[in-house]
Amino acid sequence: MTAWIEQLGDAVLKRWAAFMALLRFGFHLLEVAFNPHTYDSATRWIITKQIYFTAVQALPIFLIYSLVISSVLIRIMVSVARDFGLSEYVPGLIVGFLVMELLPLLSVLFVALRSGAAINTEIALMHVNNEIVAFEHAQIDPARYEFMPRVVGGVLSVLALTGLSALSALVVAFFVIYGLDWSNLANYTHDMAQLLPVTQVLGLTGKTILFGLCVTLIPIKTGLEIPKRLFLVPVSVLKGMMRVFFAIVLIEVASLTFKYM
Repeated sequence: MTAWIEQLGDAVLKRWAAFMALLRFGFHLLEVAFNPHTYDSATRWIITKQIYFTAVQALPIFLIYSLVISSVLIRIMVSVARDFGLSEYVPGLIVGFLVMELLPLLSVLFVALRSGAAINTEIALMHVNNEIVAFEHAQIDPARYEFMPRVVGGVLSVLALTGLSALSALVVAFFVIYGLDWSNLANYTHDMAQLLPVTQVLGLTGKTILFGLCVTLIPIKTGLEIPKRLFLVPVSVLKGMMRVFFAIVLIEVASLTFKYM
């Protein structure tokens, strides 16, 4: 029994130490990100490239993916609500479930699968091949030119994809509910404005930023932690993606708890 408690305590302490190390690493990158002198032409180019590969390049596929899911779910909501005489609750259900919860979650999972694993692999390979050390010896700050641009680009990409998917879902919802009857557009926009006050939008933005930090910070930190053995790179990627998944679930659960309790 004592040995089991010691093992449990040791595991908890290791997880806590890893979490604190991630926080320190994240705060350091945030300091770099909020420093106006950071953004020279090279840094801006790297951020732009990160946004292009993460969001712009995948935008057509992502929009089709989000539109199909939104259309199917909205049609189900409208059909079920009409069957039970609850049609007036459909806009609130669309905003509360689809826009505020499901689409941000799908957006961050899309970015995690597309870019999170790639970032983890890139950083792990750079670490194993001593490229990070080479940057430091050349007096080039890797946090400024390698880590921070990936974080900023990833956060902006998750924000952009979440915003576009939410906007497209609201457009689809109008056509599913009212068809081509444009006379209801004013009432629909008024209802949506009531359902999406500034506090709701700020809360969604904050959660989305945390999602973006998860899918960039965690893969970078995990890639830097592995021993310098090439065969351990896949292990690092697997570990990093598992950490990203648990972090996303934790943020979503915390968000729901704060919202409904």
